Amino acid sequence: MSKKRQRQEEEQPVEGAPAFTAAAREAAAKDKGGADTDEHQGKRQRSLVNPETASYLEDVVAHFKTLVDDEERALLVGNVLEEILGKEVKVAGDPVCSRHVEILMAAAPAQHLMKFLTSVSDVDGFFMLVSSPFGSHVVEKLLVRLESQLDVLTQEEYDEFHQVMKLLTDSICPHLYDYVTDRFATHVVRRLLCLLTGRNVLPPPSKQQQQQLPGLENKRSKQEVPSGLAAKLGGVSATAAGISGKKHSSTVATLAAELLGSGMDEPPPCRLPELISRFTAVVCSDDYVGAVVSELVYHPYACPFLQALLRAAACDRKALRQLVPVLLGATSFNDSVKGGAGAVLEGCREEEVSAMLTDPTTSHLMEVLLQVLPRALLEEFFRRFIGPRLAELAHHPSANFVVQTVLVAAPSKEMAKTMYDSLSGLLPDLLRKRRSGVVVALVACCGRHGICQREVCTALASALSGIPQWADLKGDAVLAPALLCLDSVPIIGSNEPFSAATVAAARGGGSSLPRLSPTGCSILTQILRYGQGACRAFTDSVASLKPHDAARVGADPSGSRVLEALLEGNAPAKVKGTLLAALADHWDAVATTASGSFLVETAYRWAELNAKEAIVSRLAAASKVLEVTHWGPSLLRKVGAEAYKRDPEQWRRHAASATKTLDQFTKLFGDDSAAGKPQAIAKGTVVAQGKGIEKDAGANKEKEKKEEKMGKIKRKHEVAPAREEGNEEGTGMVTGHEDGKDVGTIVAEYRTALQAEPMPKSARKSKKGKKQQRDE
Repeated sequence: MSKKRQRQEEEQPVEGAPAFTAAAREAAAKDKGGADTDEHQGKRQRSLVNPETASYLEDVVAHFKTLVDDEERALLVGNVLEEILGKEVKVAGDPVCSRHVEILMAAAPAQHLMKFLTSVSDVDGFFMLVSSPFGSHVVEKLLVRLESQLDVLTQEEYDEFHQVMKLLTDSICPHLYDYVTDRFATHVVRRLLCLLTGRNVLPPPSKQQQQQLPGLENKRSKQEVPSGLAAKLGGVSATAAGISGKKHSSTVATLAAELLGSGMDEPPPCRLPELISRFTAVVCSDDYVGAVVSELVYHPYACPFLQALLRAAACDRKALRQLVPVLLGATSFNDSVKGGAGAVLEGCREEEVSAMLTDPTTSHLMEVLLQVLPRALLEEFFRRFIGPRLAELAHHPSANFVVQTVLVAAPSKEMAKTMYDSLSGLLPDLLRKRRSGVVVALVACCGRHGICQREVCTALASALSGIPQWADLKGDAVLAPALLCLDSVPIIGSNEPFSAATVAAARGGGSSLPRLSPTGCSILTQILRYGQGACRAFTDSVASLKPHDAARVGADPSGSRVLEALLEGNAPAKVKGTLLAALADHWDAVATTASGSFLVETAYRWAELNAKEAIVSRLAAASKVLEVTHWGPSLLRKVGAEAYKRDPEQWRRHAASATKTLDQFTKLFGDDSAAGKPQAIAKGTVVAQGKGIEKDAGANKEKEKKEEKMGKIKRKHEVAPAREEGNEEGTGMVTGHEDGKDVGTIVAEYRTALQAEPMPKSARKSKKGKKQQRDE
């Protein structure tokens, strides 16, 4: 454990490197053509390598940026590696040269990356490199680049990769303490764990973790996965994702959902499990058990490494049963590998675990621990360490996040019911003391297990009614405003004017509109997904918002999710109609925000003909304002705004025809098809209603002929449907549908209604920034 002292003694300039005096700077300036600038002098003053090497790398990088052919780039990188052979540690750890090396390695093939790692993998050199701020950054980026290329490696190259990873593990494990407690080296070890595991095991950034809440995650993105509490509560399937350079933010695999041992999918096996077990064996060795581990779990740099190690070991139950008691401070073990949950946790002392639950650093470790614990261990851990103190922990500034994780990970209805009984009476205090995250997790837990939904709605309504700032509102009218403005400025309830001009004025002044409460909107979104028997009071409260308030909610990134949840949920059609009527004069204002544009699409799918016309008329009137936004052209096309401006009567006929076809399709295939309307059926109908209107009369005649032809072909090859009342002979006709149309005709008409024209180039571009638009 003397690596740090050894590094300080050995960290000297390269042999032969001159002192940077004024004469040396002048000579260097002459070598560079006399350009003796302050910037040039600053670089040379900070550099630890000789000027020839620094100048060489600078010239190479300048030439490298002009190359476009990958083979030429690879050849140039190979030449650089030959040039700095034997000096890799000094060059990559240099303040100036490290930037040049990073640029070159960002485009290097896997063979060059593995060659570089092999050359720096000796015990002393590797620690010297990764414990410097510049060298650690180079190695971390290099590992990211290497992982992005694993899919294209041949078997021979993959075997070489395996050997390189073994070399790095052999260098790190004997001195693991020094690596994980170093400010810079710890990041390299965590990134190496990601590479060995085959998925991201890093703790999420705190800002990202707080922003994503259940019900507010970006469900439209195909590559993004929710993070933070949203990741814990969302039913994200277990997938392994690589980490690669610029695509890091869009390809990071969330571990929270897939590591839950409570009925969720098991995490995929590790890429190199034998090397992960090496790290686990070191932490569980006699040299670490006890005092050393107790120091590491509270260490600000080592604790995130232990979190990553727990995630990496989640797929190995045997390793978990060894690692968990060690991290919890156990020093005696009662056959924890073969014993039950009680045997595994028998050596853990309650006072030590309680301290870890409330500490700002170790509470993060406890969250990960609860996410990866198998069901038996989780229930035992809850019974011994959390259950008796649940109310106290829920109010603690650090431990309340552990309580949220327990609510998310609850594997059974019994455990969920126990937690509800303990927390339901605390809802007023939790909301008043800004512990609304616990309420979010509790509401989601009851919804996931289907328990106590009516009770939690009643308790929450009682708690919201007692908030002093909403004393003027009576009955159910207080519920929606109180949640929408929870822990934030009360901008809902006054019905202050809100229009497209309000949005434009906020943007023109360089500011943004006041935001609604993300946690309150998340609670409300989750509740609206309950059955109407439980959440009807909240549904009515949202639907009864005054017009300007409803528009303000619809234009908010979090509030728009609430209104979407109501429209897509099982609320009565009358309630949905009330909300759409409140927004009738404000669709242009809602559509001028990125998040509001998604609400407009959802509303158009669910609206009746009159409400659809209200939407398209407002959007058509504001088309010039919308066309300059990223999302405007696509939105206008989907609702058929151009066709409405040209011929409103033709638009009405086509919209009525499309609605009629959809109703016939729903009757034919039953309520299950209707339930999927927002995802599949109606989504295409939105596009079809906008596009089909653009057809001229000749195209309509051709379409009718095609429908008739398709109907005949369908009837010819159709299998007789199951016999129903009034159709005992199974003649192939389904009774009870308008106009006596058969299955083939209805399907053909529906298929025609869903036909879509190619998306305009401007609309295709607008899809690139979906997540950015959504979060504006």
